[in-house]
This record gives sequence, C-alpha cells and structure tokens, in this order.
Amino acid sequence: MAANQLTPLIKTVHAATLVELLTHFEKDIYPLLKTAGLPEDILRSKSEFMPEEPIKHLLALMAEKADPEHYGNLLRIVIREYFIPKLLHHIHAPKNLEEAFNSLATAIIHDSPSAKISIEHFKGTPWFCRYKTKEDTKGFFWAEVFAILFTIEFINVMTKTHWLPTSVAVQSSNIEPMLEIFKGQSIQFVSDRNVTAIELSDSILNTPVILPASFREKKASSAPKKRTYIETVYLALTPYLGQPSMNVSEAAKVLNTSARTLQRRLAKENTTFKIIRENIMLATSCRLMEDARYSLTDISAKLGYADIAHFSRAFKKLTGFPPKDYRNRFLDRST
Repeated sequence: MAANQLTPLIKTVHAATLVELLTHFEKDIYPLLKTAGLPEDILRSKSEFMPEEPIKHLLALMAEKADPEHYGNLLRIVIREYFIPKLLHHIHAPKNLEEAFNSLATAIIHDSPSAKISIEHFKGTPWFCRYKTKEDTKGFFWAEVFAILFTIEFINVMTKTHWLPTSVAVQSSNIEPMLEIFKGQSIQFVSDRNVTAIELSDSILNTPVILPASFREKKASSAPKKRTYIETVYLALTPYLGQPSMNVSEAAKVLNTSARTLQRRLAKENTTFKIIRENIMLATSCRLMEDARYSLTDISAKLGYADIAHFSRAFKKLTGFPPKDYRNRFLDRST
C-alpha cells in the first residue's frame, strides 16, 4: 500500500446488496460471510462504509458456486437494477456519454473514496480506465470483472443501446472465466496490463444521453468529501471494532495489509491500533446508549463483552464515569 493511499472502502448498503446474492447459492449464508471476513450483522449494520477487501473475497466465493456465464448474468442484473440507479442520483443532466462519465467519476468517489476512473486517449482512441493496485488473487479478478460489467451496463443504460467494446485490457493474468462470461461476444481481451481499460470511440462518447424521468430533475451532487488515510481506517474498522476481540493482525487482514505495516502507518499518524479500537468502541457504545431500545445488557453483548461488568469497566476507563451515568445524562438532555 503506497504511503498516501487510502484504505479502499465501499458503502455498506452496496455491500449488503452483494451479500444478498449469496441466497442464490446458499441457504445458510453465515459460514461464507465468516470465510469472506465480513461481520455477521452486515445486513443490519448502521455503519456507512465497509472495507473493500472482504467484498472482493465474497465475489470470489460466490464465483466458486456457479459457472461463470450464470454468475456473470447475476452480476449484470444486480448492476442494472441496483447499482446504476443508485449512482444516477449523483448524475445531473449530462448532454452526452462523455459528460455522464465525468459525473460518474465523482459519483463513485461518494461511494468508494479511494476509487479512480477516467477517460484517457491512447493514439487518438479514447479508453475508459480504472486504476487499482494489481493483486494476484481471485478476489481482485472478480472485482475487475464487476468493474467491466458495470461499465458496459452503464453505457447501455445511458445510451439505450446494446453496445459492446471491441477491446478490453485487464490487469489479471488468468482470464479464462472472463472469456466464459463474454462467450459469443466479439471482444478482444488483453491480460497483464497496468490498468483496466475499455476501448471506446468518439461516436459513443458523443451519443446523447437521456436520463430516466425520475432522475431528470435531480440537483447536481455535492463534491465528495476528501478523506484522509486515518479516516478511512476508522470507517473500515467500525463495523468490526464494536467487538473488542479483534486484534491488530485480524484488522490488518481486513485492511489487506500486514500487521507491521498497519502499525507503522498508524504511528506516522500519531496513533495506535489500541487507540482506534477504544475510540470506535466508545463511539459505538454511546450511539447505542442514545437509543432507548437497547438496555445496557444488550449493548455489552452487542459489543462482545462477556458481561455488563466488563463493559462498564471498559467504558469507565475511557470516560471516567460508568455507562449508566452517560445514559442518564443523555436522557436528561433529550427530555
């Protein structure tokens, strides 16, 4: 991970949509969630973001349950019916596909702060480019497949065509499953490239775009918030660190790095994993205590403590007063 690189994130609501795909393959989804490295309560999670790495694992695990052509069709459906409509809320009155792509680049950052896409020209030909640090993993491969399918579906929704690219450059080395997904379609794939790139043309970029009626009057989306590395670490670990049992090695795995690298990067930010874990636990417990539906016993169990006494001691150590006092003070202010 480069020194200035953010922790890759994905909106939790989008991650949950992919989790729901599991029901096409397994009745009991929880063993696969655990294998992928996802929290069991992801479908009920209140966290805004999830780390991207476990979602890549999940895509690869689902791929093992189905033939590539069937899996590709499932991904196309969820992209067309869920992901693209969600992003259309950020796209305001583009005149043509090129303007829609420019809006898409901003929209994607709202949902995945570390994402980087752009239109680049090589020898006079425009290409849609997606920039990711290459990994030799199945998760990386299927995330790349998802990105290619998304781009093609986005173009077809925007232009109301059945467009297909002539050439696609991919970072992955073994692309046999990708060829199965696009079987019968005359697309030339080139592997082992530095970026994922889909060949376009000036004519397709100049194609007029007509948004669906329900999206035409939307106001232009605000600029996405710029995140720091430490912010993305907090966002990525919040769904996990409500449970104090996670250690630095497990956190590093979720963040797709080593424990040593994580500790070194946190030290540069003048913090430690212990401080981050404690701050997230405190913020999570305070949020739950402000909800009258949860008893202190419920909260201690939800945060993974053996009993309420352990939770009370941990909370008092951080704040100087027991959780019962915090709840009473909050309830007094809110009445």
